[in-house]
Formats: sequence, C-alpha cells, structure tokens
Amino acid sequence: MTTKKVYIISHSHWDREWYMAYEQHHMRLVALMDDLLHLFKTNPDFHSFHLDGQTIAIDDYLEVRPEKREEVQAAITAGKLKIGPFYILQDDFLISSESNTRNMLVGLEESRKWGDPVMLGYFPDTFGNMGQAPQMMKEGGIEAAAFGRGVKPTGFNNVVINDEKYTSQFSEMWWEGADKSKIFSLLFANWYSNGNEIPVEKEAA
Repeated sequence: MTTKKVYIISHSHWDREWYMAYEQHHMRLVALMDDLLHLFKTNPDFHSFHLDGQTIAIDDYLEVRPEKREEVQAAITAGKLKIGPFYILQDDFLISSESNTRNMLVGLEESRKWGDPVMLGYFPDTFGNMGQAPQMMKEGGIEAAAFGRGVKPTGFNNVVINDEKYTSQFSEMWWEGADKSKIFSLLFANWYSNGNEIPVEKEAA
C-alpha cells in the first residue's frame, strides 16, 4: 500500500468589504484574530496560519485591539502567523501596473517590519491574471505563485472539464510572463478551500 502525505494549510480568505459592509467584515476579522492568538497559546499542535497574503489585516486588527501588538509580534516571530508579501489582496487583473507594483513593494516593506514575509505570489481569487505577474514577482525576489483562476482545474467532486485549451489536470506548472520570465506556480485544484473535501472519517480497520 502506498502512503501519501497531505499538507493542510490553515488560512483565511478575507475580503475587507464584499457581501457585507466594511465594518461587519472588520469585526469578523477581529474575532478570527482573537481566536487564532488563543489557539496559538493553547494548542501546541496547531502549526501555523497563513494570513491570506496581505499585511493590512494586521493593521485592521490592531486598530481595534492595540493591546494585542506584542502577541501578534510573538506569533509572527515564532512562525505561527504567516504574513505578506502583499499589502492588500488585490485583483491584479483589474488594477493598474503601478498599483500592482506598489502593493507588492509596500507589502514587503510592511511585512519585514514584523519579520519574514511569505515569499509567495498569492492570487487565490482574482478574476483573471495579468501577463506580467511572473516578471513582477521575480523583480521582487518571489520565485513562486499560487492562483485560483485562469486555468480550469479538475472541478468539484472530481468532475473533469473537457476543454483542452484552458484545462489542466496538474496543480504544478511554469507560469511564463509576457517578457518570458518564468516562476513556479501552483493551481488551486478544486479552489483554495479544497481542504473541505478531505474526508475526516477514519478508515475502518
């Protein structure tokens, strides 16, 4: 019998404002961060949490909980809370090249005030991908990216989409930019919440 190891990455997908008002999203973020800091202190088996590739979430949390700054710093220093490399989780296909560049530069700068940023171009829910993303990532010292749109993966419940041009049965690929820059990229097969599909029941002996 072949044994396979599965890595589950705990993470958020946090919109500052979307289907609710900004203030409601803000309070949900505060509740999430409160829970995370408590979990880090009480459960040594909980390895880490990826804070969605954006550092602005820390600013938004400390706006309400300024007294938690030292706890946030301790969690980042310990490698429990993974931050960066962007300032906000942008839709890179819809904003200007200047905005994309500044978002990465500011995000890296802000991340390094706290510790080491996650050097991953994180595009879980953009409604397209800009052709120069690999070039921009490499200029920022980022050699890998993860994305959820632009290539059709195997669908939910393992439904295969028959489209030779835009379908991939693979999660790993080389993403080539307009200038021929290449970075390693990961496609979220079955979306960024694909961990929801992992069975939790133990197999019968």
